Amino acid sequence: MFLRNVLIFHAGALGDFVQTWPLGLALGRLYPQSRVIYVTQRQKGLLAEKALRLEFANVESGWHHLFGDATRLPEICRSKLASAHSIFSFIAKPGDGWMNAVASIAPHAQVTGISTGAWHQILESMNTLPAVQAAMSQILASIADRGIGLSRPTETGPIAIHPGSGSPDKCWPIDSFLALIDRLHAAGHRCRILLGEVELERWSAEQIHRLQSAEETVHPATYVDLLRELSGCSAFVGNDSGPGHLAGIIGLPSVILFGPTDPAIWKPMGPRVRAFRADPLTSLPVDRVFQELSSGLPQTLSPVRAD
Repeated sequence: MFLRNVLIFHAGALGDFVQTWPLGLALGRLYPQSRVIYVTQRQKGLLAEKALRLEFANVESGWHHLFGDATRLPEICRSKLASAHSIFSFIAKPGDGWMNAVASIAPHAQVTGISTGAWHQILESMNTLPAVQAAMSQILASIADRGIGLSRPTETGPIAIHPGSGSPDKCWPIDSFLALIDRLHAAGHRCRILLGEVELERWSAEQIHRLQSAEETVHPATYVDLLRELSGCSAFVGNDSGPGHLAGIIGLPSVILFGPTDPAIWKPMGPRVRAFRADPLTSLPVDRVFQELSSGLPQTLSPVRAD
């Protein structure tokens, strides 16, 4: 059998997923004749297809049988596995039942288990695969210089404001974001508030209404929609979150606010990302964020609002 597939299994959140992109791009460069396939949730797979030009397989199409009775694995999944020469898993460790099931179906594949982590931790885990590690280092250098090269920021677009995050402790107060928007309006700038499912489910109707009353508010239905929204903006301000990682890696000038998490580990990749920390985030002054945005991104924050 011709072994032509490279499979990457991932089941984490958006931010963790973006952290794996240097590996996916490196594998595409290292194995140009192979099919690099993300096995992941559909939304993330479609995003990888759009942003990275890599293939995906919906992890919900029967792949869960690798955790139980592998004999029930659908034939299309079994075929992809059996045709793989390299498999990278962010969902299992060596010796796990999942790993044993994969080895029984793809005995000729090199299987690498990776603990979910930041890009530099993924890079370190490639020590036993020097060619992959070298290719990933090259991709990381390119991302640091120009992002993934998907598009250039729209200098006349609005400033994207993402006030949410996966954890309440990682969120700057809504009142602070509203005050920042007021400051940006006073300086002549447009904004666009991005709200995801987490914010719509967690926040009260009154909080959502206040945001909607302050500025144009959009609710991207998918990660591809989120990518489209970010691509039309001139800058991004938000908490440590998945949208922040996506904004950074596509090259959007970004200011990321950190509370309990460490930006030395989790700062988004990208050429124009500025991150700073206050723990708790409630202690972070609006003036500091405004000055960080203004001083760090002067070429982007040219006034665009009419008098």
